[in-house]
Amino acid sequence: MKRIALVVALLWCASGVASGGGFGIPEIGFRETAMGAVLGRPDDGTAIYHNPAGLALVPGWQILLSTGLALPNTELRLAPWPESDRFLGATPEADGYYAPVKPSRAFAVIPMLAITGEILPHRLYAGLALYVGNATGAQFDQGSVARYHLIDGYIIAPQLMAAASYQLRDDLAIGAALGVVNMRVHGHRLVYPILQDTDVSSIIGTRADLQLDGEAWAPAWSIGAFGRPHPRITWGATIVGRIDATLEGPVVIAYSDDSQAPGDTLEGRQKTSLLLPWTFEAGVAVDVSPNIEIGVEGRYWLYHQYKRQHSDIVGIFLLRELDTPKNYADSWQVSGGVRVHDLAALPRVELMTGAKYDKSPAPANTITLDQPVFTHFGIHAGVRYAFDRYRIGASYTHYWYDVPTITDSLTIPPTNLQGHGDNHILTLSLEAKLR
Repeated sequence: MKRIALVVALLWCASGVASGGGFGIPEIGFRETAMGAVLGRPDDGTAIYHNPAGLALVPGWQILLSTGLALPNTELRLAPWPESDRFLGATPEADGYYAPVKPSRAFAVIPMLAITGEILPHRLYAGLALYVGNATGAQFDQGSVARYHLIDGYIIAPQLMAAASYQLRDDLAIGAALGVVNMRVHGHRLVYPILQDTDVSSIIGTRADLQLDGEAWAPAWSIGAFGRPHPRITWGATIVGRIDATLEGPVVIAYSDDSQAPGDTLEGRQKTSLLLPWTFEAGVAVDVSPNIEIGVEGRYWLYHQYKRQHSDIVGIFLLRELDTPKNYADSWQVSGGVRVHDLAALPRVELMTGAKYDKSPAPANTITLDQPVFTHFGIHAGVRYAFDRYRIGASYTHYWYDVPTITDSLTIPPTNLQGHGDNHILTLSLEAKLR
């Protein structure tokens, strides 16, 4: 029983489903996905998420619906590990890696619904938004060579936020947002039955099934500032507060048919600490001509605070708690773009394009298939059209991932790999002035 408990411990340590590396997702709203620059001039309801002070740019009463869909396309080749050929029933190719694997399903949805209002004319603005800053999932075939790393998993994190902005003077507004986030995670994989050179397959079988789930509620907040020091120049800055939450849920292992007790299960519950770090963001927008705006921005996540992942476990014999090192570094992102608007031939059309670079916080040797956190760079493009009381926009973002070649993985079994991948993000937005 002790060996089995240790298998559970190492599997939970290896699992990245409940870690914080995947929560820095800024791809919400049209301006961010079309231009890559929203912080310095957040001109719609997504200001509640990006910079609450920017609500000062949203006059009257308005409603916003933004829907985003991300379609990552990743191909990975896993390296063998001790005894892997025996349990996988596969043989590496000539270069020492198994044949490529791709998720049979991989996606992310990025919806947002916001309503904003001008409470005191030209002075006080408020807004309420419901959005999903992280809803990602992936699935591999149950017979693939990835089955001891991941069969399926997802993260869903809906968030409800209320925000307000106050115009202190003509050139400066301040704002804040306060709300709650609900985090849900799920992971499913097979148990790799070799532990520290000890074969426990005779006890649990060679295809024991592991499923774990977790959920947590936590408060969320941000503060922001928006300024216009010159009629052609605006700037914005945001601080997003750190969130410390505890994900709680069941852990279940089902013995496979070739075990000592086919169909038997081990059941327990886990509590795992989760860190969403302090984030600092700033951007500038400049009208270089009456028809051309240039914007740039940067975001910095204090992930160096995420040194370890701690779990308390009950209901599994001889296992009370466990820790696994993460040793994240700080992560940063820079982006920028151009907006062309009010052209004589297209007075109601805005055209945007931009580029982005995002540095991963995760050391390569801690990356897992259920949370592959890779450095990436990308391009943006979009068009927005205004008519009557409405404004509609459509954008496309393309990211290329820098997938490292990993040879020193700390996970169990090792996630040593090479590969490549990209991501396609489509966003549609609709805004309506209510009055």
